[in-house]
Amino acid sequence: MVPVSSDDYLLSLGAVRERCFKVQEAATRNQLHHFEVDEAKLKDVIQIIVSLIRRDFDTPADIPAHGRWRHFDAGNRPRIQNLISAWASLGQDRLEQTRRTLDLMSVACLLDLEAGNQWSYREKTTNLFYKRCEGIAVATLDLFIQGFFSSDPSDPHRVDSEALLALTLDKLTEGYQVTEKNILVGLEDRLGLLQHLGLTLQRRQDYFGSTVPRPGNLMDFLLGHATTIQTQKGPLIHLETLWPIVMEMGEYWAAEPGLGGTPGLGDVWPCETIRYSDEPTDKDHYVAFHRLSQWLVYSLIEPMSRLLGATIEGTDLLTPLPDYRNAGLLMDTGFLTLKKKDLDRGLQNYRRNSLLPGQPKVEIAPMFDMSDPVVIEWRALTVAYLDLIAERVREALKLSRKDLTLTQFIEGGSWNAGRELAEISRPNTQEPPIVIKIGDRVIY
Repeated sequence: MVPVSSDDYLLSLGAVRERCFKVQEAATRNQLHHFEVDEAKLKDVIQIIVSLIRRDFDTPADIPAHGRWRHFDAGNRPRIQNLISAWASLGQDRLEQTRRTLDLMSVACLLDLEAGNQWSYREKTTNLFYKRCEGIAVATLDLFIQGFFSSDPSDPHRVDSEALLALTLDKLTEGYQVTEKNILVGLEDRLGLLQHLGLTLQRRQDYFGSTVPRPGNLMDFLLGHATTIQTQKGPLIHLETLWPIVMEMGEYWAAEPGLGGTPGLGDVWPCETIRYSDEPTDKDHYVAFHRLSQWLVYSLIEPMSRLLGATIEGTDLLTPLPDYRNAGLLMDTGFLTLKKKDLDRGLQNYRRNSLLPGQPKVEIAPMFDMSDPVVIEWRALTVAYLDLIAERVREALKLSRKDLTLTQFIEGGSWNAGRELAEISRPNTQEPPIVIKIGDRVIY
């Protein structure tokens, strides 16, 4: 067997689950540095998720996949499907429909800010206001339809490198209706992320095409790859073929030297909780999350499946995402509790931050930087415990993994539960129980 370097391992999707479970194993030995785990509350978490699934869906088969597509359907309006139908009526074939949808999903994932409670977007066609992730999605769709991400006015419904590189903060600010009163934090970093994507499209023309480099052209790369098999149902595509593409679309940029994550590895962080060696070059205590890249995968494979009948081989490697909603669920149920020294430190961080202009001053919550050991431990525990909780939820509902997939569990269960508990626990801001301070390229 050819040995795998520690860097190659940490870049892999398989490293996420394995390293997060190392942190969970430390929890079972009562060796966590920053959190207490109340195993008695596990049944409460399971019951909440089971109750929500039964409340919202007649059958688990009705639960849609977790991905950016859901956010476009805000207000029960099938915006993406309507757009696809319009393209079909104009003679666009399924492959081009897929390219365009992948274009849209790519920029929508990269622009998926934690919008907070101070910002909203008024949809142009309905005059309705939308907030948070749905508001960002609806705004992005409006801009996409207007040709905001295309350099060719005669072909507005696409995303290309030339248009992305020409974007300015003023354009983005106007597009997202940002004002002194309608505040959207983090937009400047997202502009940098889009411009990075523009450069990546030009640099990796093997992935994104040479004539008009665009994210949707990755579909052509996948269809022509030697590992892709054509079946009667549609193409069988290996996730390992897609994985390096999504990693280049944003994660590496966010972890450039001096910023968040590990340069060259992306959303990978040292976790002192599982450090058992004093060797300075050892990376056995590094934990991989690859949250943004996984979010892209979850969101890109849905249009591939729906429009081309594609099957993605290897999706069992995908994990629960360590985002605000999933991670908040474990704390708002009391399953995870910050240790007192970290709670006090986090509250002090929040109070200091609240003195800065424009920063929130209500519903005090502990605040930490993305690189803080508290956040790293929290994210790792979220991935591992939600994996275990998903199995217990399936047992309670008497379902197999095929009948309740991980992506359905997240969409209909953990993410939804985390959001509802945040609304109940912190009705003014609906923020998570721990606030991650916005800083340079905090996009995970």
